[in-house]
Amino acid sequence: MTTFTSTQYMPSENACRTSFGQIKQVQPKLPLLKILRTAGAQGETFTLKEILHYLGEYIILKQLYDKQQQHIVYCRGDQLGDLLGLDSFSVKDPSPVFDMLKRNVTSATVTE
Repeated sequence: MTTFTSTQYMPSENACRTSFGQIKQVQPKLPLLKILRTAGAQGETFTLKEILHYLGEYIILKQLYDKQQQHIVYCRGDQLGDLLGLDSFSVKDPSPVFDMLKRNVTSATVTE
């Protein structure tokens, strides 16, 4: 299974007015958080890398990928498809995933 990378993600207007390098943690909105939790995520805030990891785990867990062409993800009728607004996508062009993230995460203030 091809994994997602966060290198192409551009921060959204909801992710404050900081550069990508300054955004340490994001908080997924509830529909995305439910998907992440299905894949084993715990907590309320995550790095983008963690979110992408759990999205990959979710796709594997739900077996949404094409068995012959594993870069194709079929998400019609699934929570992920609802969030993406798509029936399928290819991880070779993950822009729909990054567009969905722009709509479904906000920056989180983390106190250490």
